[in-house]
Amino acid sequence: MIQRIQTVYLALVALLCGVCLCSTIGRFVNDTEVLASFSNFSFSSDVASDIVGPWPFGVLLGLVLLLTLVSIFLYRHRMRQLRLVIFSTILLVGYVGAYAFIVWFYLQQLTAAGLDAHYELALAALWPVVCVILNCMAIRGIRKDEALVRSLDRIR
Repeated sequence: MIQRIQTVYLALVALLCGVCLCSTIGRFVNDTEVLASFSNFSFSSDVASDIVGPWPFGVLLGLVLLLTLVSIFLYRHRMRQLRLVIFSTILLVGYVGAYAFIVWFYLQQLTAAGLDAHYELALAALWPVVCVILNCMAIRGIRKDEALVRSLDRIR
């Protein structure tokens, strides 16, 4: 199981998703102060208290983490593992797109409140993009394994 390179890729995806899940992924600042802090489960702000927290991001990333952990242990069922990793990749791409939209939306809300703010991206916000790349590499490895097994079945 661990000797397969896609298992290493999937373990890294699980690790990075766990780190991103627990970290602050950015903050809204103006020239003098931090206006708001943004994580996967909360949006803490002294200025805009009516903004709903982004808890679906945490749920989505937790689902990706769970799917990745399950797919690590499906190494004997390569096609099922491949489907789970592809679904996980689609969820991560959706996460990144929704994250960009929500940041834009919150910036519009702060601008409407009369605050000149910009967004500072944290390092943990880049982990889902790295996870998409690692998932693509794992997909390639799973497909190579499946092709190898099918070619060996033809020889017998």
